[in-house]
Amino acid sequence: MGSEKVMLNPAPGAARGPVVVSLLLSYGTLLALAALVVVFALASPGFLAVGNLINILRQISLLAIAANGFTLALIVGEFDLGFANVASLAGVLVAGLIFGGHSVALAIAAGLLVGLVFGLFNGLVTTRLGVNSLITTLASGSIALGLGFLYTRGVAFYGAMPANFTFLGRGTILGIPALVVAMVLIVGGSHAFIAYTRPGRYILAVGGNQQAARLAGIRVNFYRTLGLCFASLSGAITGILLTARLSSAHPTSAAEFLMDGIAASLLGMTLQAGRPNVLGTFVGALIIGVLNNGLTLLGTPYYVNDIAKGFIIILSVTMASVQAMRRAG
Repeated sequence: MGSEKVMLNPAPGAARGPVVVSLLLSYGTLLALAALVVVFALASPGFLAVGNLINILRQISLLAIAANGFTLALIVGEFDLGFANVASLAGVLVAGLIFGGHSVALAIAAGLLVGLVFGLFNGLVTTRLGVNSLITTLASGSIALGLGFLYTRGVAFYGAMPANFTFLGRGTILGIPALVVAMVLIVGGSHAFIAYTRPGRYILAVGGNQQAARLAGIRVNFYRTLGLCFASLSGAITGILLTARLSSAHPTSAAEFLMDGIAASLLGMTLQAGRPNVLGTFVGALIIGVLNNGLTLLGTPYYVNDIAKGFIIILSVTMASVQAMRRAG
């Protein structure tokens, strides 16, 4: 009797199941964004109006800039919980200097210096003293919050500001809001830096495996500090632009960017197999912006946004964790 080969064919459902799961894990964030757009477009005819779409981009600009810096810290393997308070401190410092009669250039330089100083402080404490960056930035964020209240005596700064400063927050360039232009330049520049430069590859290597990077001759502590500097500096830029948009500043004015920035970064991780990445964070910020805008157009209570974002964070972390486990396995 000749040998026979028995072919075992998996059930069609069993074959499709893993493929569907893989697609959802890999493109779930983009699918969620598309689904939100379709739902809100059907529920609110004005959602897809050009003016509203531009408004969404304007609304997410500051969030995307803040979350971009947070993501750069995540890429290098660090965590910054203080960037929102640094943003608020930079904002009140800039406002105070401008209202005190100082030049716009000096005020902006001082605000950026605040971000750089806090980034260096976080980096040195984390790399030299061995304190976990989560604890370091939580503490430095508290310091930034206290300094903001000390500087302002707990009151808000507001009033007329020079046109060349408010242009940064309210002006347009060729019909495009200046905030959107700033967002595109910062996010695009960050992506290009990480993807196409040697320091960017070093940052990825350090975030992937510090020990291997150290054995390869990469200055691990330098790039860990650089990532934390990016986070604080992006926070400072966010605070400066927020002050320019509102013509006012308060020690807690940028507090909302902390949770939203973390949510955007976590959402973006699902686009790269559980790894933090700049473009994914931008998509995450878009999801939050579309959600906020769509719910507002529908007239839902403000607290519904917070509930929805809470579920989004849980879902994104779950998806990113599953992707990481699948990659490790």
